This record gives sequence, C-alpha cells and structure tokens, in this order.
Amino acid sequence: MKFRILLVVTVLLVGAALGCGKNAAEGAADSTATDSTSLASAQGSMESDGENFGADAAPDTSAKPERRERAINVNAARVIRADLVRPVMAEGQLRARHSAEIHAEVAGKITRVPAQEGQAVKRGTLLVKIDDREYEMALEEARARYLQALSLLTIEDADVDSVVAEAQEMRDQFADLERLEKSGKITREERLAREIALDVEALKEGRFRGEIAAARSGVSVARADLERARLNLERTEVRAPFDGVVSGLALDAGEQLMVNQVLFTLVDNINIEAEVGVLEADVGKIAPGGTAILAIPALGDTIPAKVDVVSPQFNRETRTCQVLMRLKNEDGRMRPGMFARALIAGERFEDRLLVPREAVLTREGRPLVFKVEGDRAKWLYVEIGASNDHMVEITSVLQGGTLDPDDRVVVSDHLTLAHDAKIKVRRTVAAGDPWVSSAQGSE
Repeated sequence: MKFRILLVVTVLLVGAALGCGKNAAEGAADSTATDSTSLASAQGSMESDGENFGADAAPDTSAKPERRERAINVNAARVIRADLVRPVMAEGQLRARHSAEIHAEVAGKITRVPAQEGQAVKRGTLLVKIDDREYEMALEEARARYLQALSLLTIEDADVDSVVAEAQEMRDQFADLERLEKSGKITREERLAREIALDVEALKEGRFRGEIAAARSGVSVARADLERARLNLERTEVRAPFDGVVSGLALDAGEQLMVNQVLFTLVDNINIEAEVGVLEADVGKIAPGGTAILAIPALGDTIPAKVDVVSPQFNRETRTCQVLMRLKNEDGRMRPGMFARALIAGERFEDRLLVPREAVLTREGRPLVFKVEGDRAKWLYVEIGASNDHMVEITSVLQGGTLDPDDRVVVSDHLTLAHDAKIKVRRTVAAGDPWVSSAQGSE
C-alpha cells in the first residue's frame, strides 16, 4: 500500500517537472521572437532617419495655447476731499411741542360734541358746546345792572364826557410808561414812581372825581360783572386753542360737566420735537444750530435736523443733558412717543482726503489701499489720520504712487488681492458716511 502511494507521488512530481520545462522553453522562444521584431523595427527606423537626414523638420503642432489671466470682480469708491465729522450719538423720543389738557371752565350740561377722537382740528374749531341759556340770562342781568348804575352816575355828575376823557387820558399815560419799560428805556422802579406822580397830580387837579363818582354809583362793579357774564357765556363753547389732534375724548351729549373737569387732550402733531439725552462728556462738542441726523426706527427713515436747544442743566441720575431738535411733521407719519436716535455733528476736521473705511487693509502691520489703474489694482502703502465709523483720512502715501480726489480705490473682494492683479469694477459706490454721501452719487 505504501509502495503504491509513493509511486503516485513520484509520477506527479515528474509530470510537473516536464510541464514547467515546456513552458519555459515556450517563453524563451516568444522572448526571442519579440526581441527580433524590436531589433528589426529599430533598424527600420534608423534607415528611415538616415534617408531623411538634412531635411527641414516639420513644425510641432501639438504645443498648448497660453493660459489667459482671469479678472477679479470688485467694487470701488471715489477718493474725496471733504470735512470729516465725528458725530455724537444720543437717544430719546419724539414729543409734541404743544400738548394741553382741555378743561371745562364753566359748569353745565353738554348739548353737542362736534369733535371726534383722533380728529385733526384747526385753531378755533368748536369741539364741545355747553348749554348757554342760564349764562345768557346772567349776561342780560349784568347789563341791566350796569345801565342802572350808569344812570345814577349821569344824575350825580352831568359832565360824563369829561369824566370819560380824563379817565382815557390817564390810561394812555400809563400805557406809555409801560411801553417805555418794555423797550428798556426805564426800569420797573422808574415806571412805578412815575405812575405814583401822575396819580398825585391827577388827585390835586380833581381828575379822580369821575372815578370816585363811578365807584359811589356802582358803575365800576356793574361794569366788572358785565364783563364776567360775557366771559362765562363765551366759555360755554370749548374751542381748539391751537392746531392739533383730539385725544382722550369720551364725552356724549347730555352729560353734566363740573368746573375744571378734564374734557380731552389736544396734541399738536405737526410741530414736534425730538428730545434726546447727550452724555456729559459729549455736551461740549455740540452747540445750538449744529446739524444732526435723526433716525426713527419705527418708520425705517432718517431725517435731517438741527439742534435748537441745549439745556443748561444735567439730569443727576442719568448724567445726561437734554437736547431738543424741532421738526415739521407735515405728513403726520411721526407720532409723539416714538423712539428716536440722533447723530449730532461733534468734532469736525475740515478739508481732509478721505477714503471709505472698507478700502483700508493691513499687510504686515502697515495700512494700504488698492488704487484702480485701468484694469489693474495697484497697492499704495499709506499713513492714516482721523476717522469715524465710515471714512478714514489719508495723510500721506508712503509707497506705490499717488492718491488724489476722484481716484478710485477697491472696497470689496480685496482681502487676498495681489499687487498689479487684473480686476473688473462691477460698480462705483457712493460714500457710506451720511455727512458726505449726500454730495456723492453712485454709478
């Protein structure tokens, strides 16, 4: 059994050896044939080259075309020469310049309410009417008492015309003294002294006899009662004291009013003002008449304004000073109570060479700008001066060329821009500074 196994293994080994020898011989033959073919091909190539030796070489049409430089799209802005303003920021709210609670000056029953809540009215418009019948009767009674007293005066002193003329002359003299005081030509003490002198002189001349007679006859008191009755009758008509809008009106006809009862509030929504608080450290930088820009976030709008009043006092709690800017609210969009933010012109640096803050970059610790020259961006190392949130002053160009008003500088897509890079200006934008942008357009 062992002999048979050994015989099978031996046969297998001999067969494998014969197979490997055959494959090796075939591989050698193939290699020899390949080498012969390659040698023949090489010889043919050499013979071909020998035949063409000295002939002109054909041009190489397989060379690649040169690669075109790609332009970088950027925005640019003009270099300008203008004043650089450092504004003072302050916050506050809008308020009406004229706002008044309207009270009832006489008691009585309401007969009509022509006004409505939220109605815009003109000065003198009738808003509430109070029953005036009792006040008309009171006026008639006062007139009768006055006529009665006047008749007694006529009986006591027949020269009524003389009494009236003397009284008018005294009033004119007192009016002249009052005008002199208002004009500053005499003091209040001088006016009082002259009035006393006039009274003494009139008393010596008997000019007061008419007034004495009027007082004795009751004419003076009757005249005062008549004027009071006439005034009360006028007060039964509540009229608008100024142009405004009616607010808080909740009255109906038939209601009984008491003296001094609040009827409604009249708000002047045309003549309004912004009241803002300026920090103590910034008050010295502003003055009445200074320019300002008022932002109303609720309207999404900014309004040019002017400083009208700078309060002489400070708020002890907030350490701010009240500043008022008066406005005309012609379209009625602004409402009292709206939040307002003001930029008030503070420090001003006149006639400076300015570029937008976005144009200034820092490379290796040195500020530079990219100037647009044709279709290229040229860097200029610069020295900067004063600045605000929008603009930077260029005091000098240290390296790279010159920078003049109306030149253009790159303001976008320039963080990795290289010197002399090819660019394409998409748009030339206006200066972002509100103090100078109004004078600059966009292209």
